[in-house]
Amino acid sequence: MLALPVKIVEGVGWVLQAIGLFAVGFMALTICYDAMMRYLFAAPTSWSLEVNSYLVVYLAVMTAADVHRRGEHIAITLWPESAGPATRRVLRVITAVVGIILCSILAWRGYLMSHDAFRYGERVSSAFGTPTWIPYAMLPIGFTTLALQFLINAFRDPKPAQDDGVPSAVL
Repeated sequence: MLALPVKIVEGVGWVLQAIGLFAVGFMALTICYDAMMRYLFAAPTSWSLEVNSYLVVYLAVMTAADVHRRGEHIAITLWPESAGPATRRVLRVITAVVGIILCSILAWRGYLMSHDAFRYGERVSSAFGTPTWIPYAMLPIGFTTLALQFLINAFRDPKPAQDDGVPSAVL
């Protein structure tokens, strides 16, 4: 019965992650283009910094749920890995509760910010003039998805770590 909502949440996380991959490629192209225009032709773009700043926020917030689903976030694992299975389950639930609370606060505040920015027609004071509700909207979307992923992971048994001799920080 819960399989469908879980698949929907994880599907949304996967789509946001896939968009993030395209964002990284787009950032590489636009940064190279801007550098070329700046140093070869002395004519830098007026939009590259602003667009790439929003894309960095996208990468940090919108892809977090899929990263959490895969267990690829930064973690301190010394104590949890040495604990027994029951202690690990309790720690997973405590982590999920704290994560859900934090994500809920950030999602709510992000919603309020984006709603007010939309209502008052706020724009960034730049040549591009981006409506501020667009980047602000990433906060409630990303943190709501992450909170739901915390909830899913709280009740899921983690996959055993594969020891292939390569430190996980290098992967």
